[in-house]
Amino acid sequence: MTLYARRAWLQQAACAGVGMSAAVWPSWAIANASVFDRKTLADVAKALGAKSLTLSADVKLNTLDYAENGASVPMDISTSLPGIGSLALFVEKNPVPLAAVFKLTEGVGSALTMHIKMAQTSVVCGLVLLNDGRAFYAKKEVKVVLGSCGGTSETPEDVEAKRATEPTKIRAQIQGDSALVRMRMAHEMESGQRKNAAGKVVTAWHIDRVLISHNGKEVMAADWGPGVARHPYLQFTLKSAKPGDKVSVFWRDNKGAARTDEQLMV
Repeated sequence: MTLYARRAWLQQAACAGVGMSAAVWPSWAIANASVFDRKTLADVAKALGAKSLTLSADVKLNTLDYAENGASVPMDISTSLPGIGSLALFVEKNPVPLAAVFKLTEGVGSALTMHIKMAQTSVVCGLVLLNDGRAFYAKKEVKVVLGSCGGTSETPEDVEAKRATEPTKIRAQIQGDSALVRMRMAHEMESGQRKNAAGKVVTAWHIDRVLISHNGKEVMAADWGPGVARHPYLQFTLKSAKPGDKVSVFWRDNKGAARTDEQLMV
């Protein structure tokens, strides 16, 4: 079962301040819309189409032993397994355990880095789903000193009043015939768990879909939950890259805001 189904070239991501004034992107849909409601890794894997689930040394998950602040915890997931369909990050004790799911193509490497939120000390898991239906994972306990829900939110109760307007910062470093790409997206990524200074819970407001393209060709798609850290950081390797190529990122949040940003490689 594929994670995302292409439908039509219908979604237009033309945002103020974006260089591409009429960029049209393919839309996609997660295979099971309730996957972020699943509370166990086994249920998540099953919802994503896995036929089996195995703890494996072929999946590498590198992260902190101790996180001083659970609001932003770096996670590195990688694998040498062939035939990768997707990767996912899962935090057992988060209110929404599934943080993110990435659909990969042959245009990107089988490793990525991103920062996620942790509400408390918990086991975190890196999940790899192969195209043949097998799923493998690695796990590690991270001890958290200050949980991500502990701080006071500065986002207005009406999140519409604080729309993200800053462009995504993109850096692409050519390394032989590939490029190391780093992105930092400007978004508050409210989880729906924090309160503002008045003691009112701020509604969930986060990026939920991301699409990465290389010279106009889709190479990675993702669905994100509220467990991705504020101002999301994403790092991955782009294959067959050379100076003059263009890498683009489109994102949309759960309130309907969207933008597209791009960068030429030098």
